Amino acid sequence: MKKLFVVSDIHGHDTFLREALNRAGYDMENENHWLIGCGDYFNRGKENVEVLNFLERVPRKVLVRGNHEDQLLRMFRTGRMQPHQHTNGTFRTVENFFGKCCVDPVDGTVDFFGRTDIIDRLCKFIENTVDYCETEHYLFVHGWVPKKEALWQRASKEEWEEARRAKWHQEYTGRRPLADKTLVCGHVPTFYCEAFDSKRDKEDCSIFFGNGLIVLDSGVADTHQVNVLVLENENPEKSG
Repeated sequence: MKKLFVVSDIHGHDTFLREALNRAGYDMENENHWLIGCGDYFNRGKENVEVLNFLERVPRKVLVRGNHEDQLLRMFRTGRMQPHQHTNGTFRTVENFFGKCCVDPVDGTVDFFGRTDIIDRLCKFIENTVDYCETEHYLFVHGWVPKKEALWQRASKEEWEEARRAKWHQEYTGRRPLADKTLVCGHVPTFYCEAFDSKRDKEDCSIFFGNGLIVLDSGVADTHQVNVLVLENENPEKSG
């Protein structure tokens, strides 16, 4: 019987990820255990190298791409960091992988110090991520589904990149987002769930279970917590 362990928005916090998976009973050696990621594996934390090492070793996984992975690919293509990336944690990630003083503080130019091996490794990791993962009862994404959600299976890469940046609390109305599946996402912490559940404490960063919606992002950089959703009897091998 397959068991899925679903996480999101790790943001370079390997220790908190491992602790959460251990508490949930995840066993990398168990052939029935799958790891599903809903994006944003790097940036903000100090253990980005460790996160990469761990996720590369996981044998059974489907990793959905997050907007922070898009940002890293863009930086590798341009050799330059955008101003907002100094505050969203990309700066720390780049230093984790390429060393101190690799980013020009004035114009954001990145010196990779000839470490094409690391660039190739990260690019391969990100290029192996998917826009979504689908099972019989669930759809796993990062931020939301493309605007034409009825046709999300046929959405373009550009539409999916836009959807990764969409904020669930601005899209969710309290109605089911999808007719026949539960949408599982991250990208924005569950603190915002108070607007949809009056009984929920505004400090609560645990998983939010809405109407056809499950939100995982715990705001790990502030809470030091990673949420793990455990699902059974779901086949995770269909993705796009």
